[in-house]
Amino acid sequence: MVRESASTTRVLDLAHIHHRFSETEEYQARPLFRSGVLNTAIIMKHALRVNERSIFNGLRTTATKIVFPFSKEDLRLGGAGLFVGEQGYQRTLRGQLEYGAPGGFEHDIEVLELLDTLPSFDPFLMRERLRQAGMEPARCYFDVSDADASRMHRFVSSQIAALVELAFQGGGPPPRELSARLAEKLMTDETAQSLDPLRATLRLSGEEYREGVFAWKGFLYYKWVVGELSPRLADLARSMLSARVVNLQKQEMADLAARRQRIVRVLGETSRRVEKSLAEYDAAFASLAEGKPTAFRDFLLSAPRMFLVLGEAVGVVKHIDSFWGFRFRPGRPQAMDGDEAIEVFEDFEVTLNGIAASARAEAA
Repeated sequence: MVRESASTTRVLDLAHIHHRFSETEEYQARPLFRSGVLNTAIIMKHALRVNERSIFNGLRTTATKIVFPFSKEDLRLGGAGLFVGEQGYQRTLRGQLEYGAPGGFEHDIEVLELLDTLPSFDPFLMRERLRQAGMEPARCYFDVSDADASRMHRFVSSQIAALVELAFQGGGPPPRELSARLAEKLMTDETAQSLDPLRATLRLSGEEYREGVFAWKGFLYYKWVVGELSPRLADLARSMLSARVVNLQKQEMADLAARRQRIVRVLGETSRRVEKSLAEYDAAFASLAEGKPTAFRDFLLSAPRMFLVLGEAVGVVKHIDSFWGFRFRPGRPQAMDGDEAIEVFEDFEVTLNGIAASARAEAA
């Protein structure tokens, strides 16, 4: 079932967010979408099948799909859906949505098209991009999914052990047991009273605490994703270079071979850029072991600006890995028709070059 197993980066389950937070003041005051119908939809990143690509103007291998579930409680019943950017999608949406005030539809289209430009629904990247556009929806829209929080639990527990030892000196449960309990609270309920010693150690309070913990969760999330992804990258590169392509002329084949080489090179550069950013976090976190929690706190409060480049880079690498894994599942022959290969590799190269250009602009 989507709700129980979905990755944070692939599915934005607004129906579930509505179920959990619709009675809260913040949710009511700062919705993501002005339309109640749209604000309870399921939005997902979708790898387009060959027969779906013709409904778009221009090259697309992935798209953002909006699903209006027939039942918000039981997603197995399915729902009506359409893609952001497909021909006539705004006209279709306008016929389905109602607004109580002028400007609501235009606002929602702006949000949808911003989400469509993102490589994933990584909550840390998504929040920063929305803030850049002058939008600050309620914080509940930027949680890590229950499925990913569960998968991250052991990793987060090991990562926060040093801070737990610093914050809980002088007794209590064994550090390993305490780290495991606090890791769960950190990922699912950052306001829990059991986290108060961590808050005190970091010398954070009020909104600074919320922002600092959000940034901390962001780096823990990226370190976990990169830890899962990195061991596969060498095989991914070899697979992209060796996949057999048929039905191309000799010059087309030579051009495609050069493009594949460029993609693998930029993929490696992007991965190294991610590792460099995470090394900055590691250096700041190491200051805790030296008894300098203030240095780590200051890093966290200035860190969200890093999520734009870091989140886009991680998202693109993850997208390429996921798409390639979907296209060439174990046991299937690694062969592509020429037209499809040109389309797929062109999309990879354009996307990677866009991320590289963003990184250069950020560094300038």
